[in-house]
Amino acid sequence: MSISEQSSNSKAVEAPSPSLASLEHESWQQLASAPESEDSAFKTMIVATCTDHRADARMVVLRQVDTARKYVWFHTDARSEKVMQLEAFPTATLLFWDEKQQIQLRLIVETRLHTDDYVADDQWKTLWTGSRKAYLSAQKPGSVQPAAYPGFPEHLGESLPTDAESEAGRKNFAVIECRVLSMEYLHLSRKGQTRAQFQYEPESKMVWLAP
Repeated sequence: MSISEQSSNSKAVEAPSPSLASLEHESWQQLASAPESEDSAFKTMIVATCTDHRADARMVVLRQVDTARKYVWFHTDARSEKVMQLEAFPTATLLFWDEKQQIQLRLIVETRLHTDDYVADDQWKTLWTGSRKAYLSAQKPGSVQPAAYPGFPEHLGESLPTDAESEAGRKNFAVIECRVLSMEYLHLSRKGQTRAQFQYEPESKMVWLAP
């Protein structure tokens, strides 16, 4: 066989398709690394909730991931509408999108609110003052205001509160714990789409899906 024929044959050999298990593992590893990575597209996500008469959605920051137990966490103001929605309807959808890799992850979760317990205390301690500043607002999120309101005491302006000043925001801080019931993976490509579902509850199973 000539060198040119060998080269032609090697080009024709395609990389093996990923297994369901490898896709699931890689997806969780990407989520786990996202909170500490400034470049990860999975650092932020859309949280979709519902009420008895409409759907709702907003962007939040992914704060922590437990790949073994299949849990993720994010923070919010305890007075926000999403907290009331999740208390009434604990099931939510978390949507992640990586524009560069063209990968979407959709997680169906059951949520639990933490405000006055060790979970909220521990995560509050890890929050830097820049993030704590958002919890110093005297106004309830979503409330009508007579003029544009920055979401924190106006005298702070572009300045950060001191550590002592930031502690006033602790009473407004909440952690949303999300137990992942299932995760759906979608990769868009000109060569063909790849879609799979990884279910964890009520039973564990992995299946390919039509895109």
